[in-house]
Amino acid sequence: MAGDCGSCTACCRVYAIPELSKPAGKWCDHCAIGKGCKIYEQRPAMCVDFKCLWLQSQDRDDPRERLSPELRPDRCKVVFSPTTNDAIMAALTMPGMPDAWQKPIVRALIDRMIKADMAVAVGPPMATHTLRITKYGIEEVEMTEPDENGMQWSVGK
Repeated sequence: MAGDCGSCTACCRVYAIPELSKPAGKWCDHCAIGKGCKIYEQRPAMCVDFKCLWLQSQDRDDPRERLSPELRPDRCKVVFSPTTNDAIMAALTMPGMPDAWQKPIVRALIDRMIKADMAVAVGPPMATHTLRITKYGIEEVEMTEPDENGMQWSVGK
């Protein structure tokens, strides 16, 4: 966690952390759920550098540009984060919460992204099928299996 996450530890569950041999979708052994990292000062570089969209928004000077507290990942059960493609935002749903992206407040954020000509890839960690939401609708997309770093890419399209 790279900033003031409060009691949110959602990223400690949804992402793979290769340096700790932690798979995506499982709680990190070093996570004090709802409190923070037990090895905060020695955490891996990818944890130091990571900022979800909610946390990034909290750095905005204009308070109107900050995402609401209800969109914090531990509350809405979706972790939004940029991908390797600037036109696609990832929306990882917490394990056991596959429909969290359909909550009105979450869907409103997705709709704002779509209006800004972004696509949003929605699904649980390590899913080999996700949903891609664009201004043209919703389509199912086949994904690769996660590589050794937990990265996945769409197959075909």
